[in-house]
Amino acid sequence: RPEMIPYGACYGDALYVSAVLKYYTGTIAADGKPTTPSGGGSGSKSGVKVIEAGETLIGKTRYVFGGGRSQSDINAGRFDCSSFVRWAFEQVGVNVGPLSGVTTDTLKIQGQAINPKDMKPGDVVFFDTYKKDGHVGIYVGDNKFLGCQGKTGVAIASMEKGTYFGDKFNGRVKRF
Repeated sequence: RPEMIPYGACYGDALYVSAVLKYYTGTIAADGKPTTPSGGGSGSKSGVKVIEAGETLIGKTRYVFGGGRSQSDINAGRFDCSSFVRWAFEQVGVNVGPLSGVTTDTLKIQGQAINPKDMKPGDVVFFDTYKKDGHVGIYVGDNKFLGCQGKTGVAIASMEKGTYFGDKFNGRVKRF
């Protein structure tokens, strides 16, 4: 039997198309051409929605490297930084990848690159921690971001110069 792909079905399975399409974030117009999704993303009024979704987990999670990649981890509040970002965007209808496969490396190649001086709430920000782009979070404004950190779990942290994350911010900002 062919190996299962991350969508939970193999090519040829009766449910293959529906399994794959649940990860498709665009829509198909009446003329059959793909269109980009409207709303839900970041960097606008909808960016506030992803922050609101993420804030519901403040104080209810703990950081586990590699956590958040199964429903049982999510149910138990075990996330790492990238799985938390994936979860928050999923809550507002934006798919940034399959549950088991999102990492800082997969997130950094998605979306539109934004100049840090043009950051808006809901944009995704990256930090050089244990590696280049080793940590990720969601910008909330006022030089702060929402993320899942080792000591705090999901929390708002400062990006001010002179703070840990302020000094680790590498200038990479993406808008989904």
